[in-house]
Amino acid sequence: MTILIRSLVSFSAVTVSLPFIAACSMMSGPSPASPSPSHTVIARTMVIRTGKEIHRPGWPQYQPAFWSAPQNSVVKLTIISHDSGASPLMMTQNDQVRGTIGGTEKVDGKTVSQIANNEISHTFTIPALGINLPIPVAPPGKTVTVTAEIPFHQAGSYLWQCMAPCATSPMGMGGAMVTPGYMRGTITITNQ
Repeated sequence: MTILIRSLVSFSAVTVSLPFIAACSMMSGPSPASPSPSHTVIARTMVIRTGKEIHRPGWPQYQPAFWSAPQNSVVKLTIISHDSGASPLMMTQNDQVRGTIGGTEKVDGKTVSQIANNEISHTFTIPALGINLPIPVAPPGKTVTVTAEIPFHQAGSYLWQCMAPCATSPMGMGGAMVTPGYMRGTITITNQ
């Protein structure tokens, strides 16, 4: 009987820990593993225009804000930013690259895994998938180019949002930040 009780205790310890392990793995977002040969690589480009460029001061805009890609694809995303203004307030967790292959992005060709808070202008963040690309401030009168490879495994529509307070209102979270087509949009991952 002692052996049976010990076995039950050991078994229940394992069953208690399994949901915890599963929950932890779900929080990490998509696997940043290298794409398999069966993955389709899709190129997408977004451009961040300043409010001044689009004749709407205080309203920066990602163009296009809505795009799609097939399920089980790797999107080679290029973001070209014209914005030379730093976000006045940044949360620490948004300074790290997450959800990309290798856990990195390239900024003007240089591989990085993090951008200093005071150098961030915008982010490209898909909260539901654990994806975050910090976009650094562009030099005045120039652009900065960020590239990353992002695996998309699950079909569905996913809201992306800039998490850097970069628009109108005292805290920078009004106007473009809450208006679809500016600092937020939708990525649709379609069934193949």
